[in-house]
Amino acid sequence: MSETLNVLVIGDIIGKAGRTALANHLPALIDRHQVDFTVANGENLAHGFGLTKKVADEMFKIGVDVLTNGNHCWDQREFMSFIDQDDRYVRPMNFTTYAPGRGWTIKQTASGHKIAVINLIGQVFMGPWDCPFAAADRALKEIPEDVAIVLVDMHAEATSEKMGMGWHLDGRASFVYGTHTHVPTCDETVHASGTAYQTDVGMTASYQSIIGMKVEGALYRMVQRLPQRFEAVEKGGSIFATLVSIDALSGKATSIERIHVPAS
Repeated sequence: MSETLNVLVIGDIIGKAGRTALANHLPALIDRHQVDFTVANGENLAHGFGLTKKVADEMFKIGVDVLTNGNHCWDQREFMSFIDQDDRYVRPMNFTTYAPGRGWTIKQTASGHKIAVINLIGQVFMGPWDCPFAAADRALKEIPEDVAIVLVDMHAEATSEKMGMGWHLDGRASFVYGTHTHVPTCDETVHASGTAYQTDVGMTASYQSIIGMKVEGALYRMVQRLPQRFEAVEKGGSIFATLVSIDALSGKATSIERIHVPAS
């Protein structure tokens, strides 16, 4: 009889509010849901822009196994100097070939099961990146055949592009999910092929904000249309995450559930 693994996926963690919420609740969530593996998007960990080794280590210590990234990947320049030193970091596979780091990684659970994590970035409204669909195909060819479970973080703006990736990898990935827009979607599903899909996992941050940033500064830019520095809200973080159960032998998802821990 095949074993079922529980995978917890956390979307964009925004600054101190998001980090504090996870520090307070993630260990208990892992215990309560018998989580075998946790992956989170870390591109907003440091004050909402990029990540540093210090804040990344905070996440690893409380139970995050892999940190994915996105368009803010290089905002903290120090990240470029250590991304190659630790295979718990991945950056979008379709970044330029000159970019340091890796577009996919494989880690083992405590029970010895291998899980691959692929990171992609969208092209629509996002920048002149290489084709994410071709990059996904290339990653799947590079990942060894004995790795059944494949998670794919599609960091993208357009819902249609995220859905397109979900169908492009239908039957070839265990869970294809979106990050970047910072708003959780309620379209979580498991396709007949066994591929789970959700358009956006949502952010772990303060929802008394504009996508994690202080309202005053964001509104100033919208209303006045003048430059204003964005600042992440530092308190009152809520957790949004998604729990997926996956058959360890086939790599097919069997269930999917949104997780919400409100701000306390």
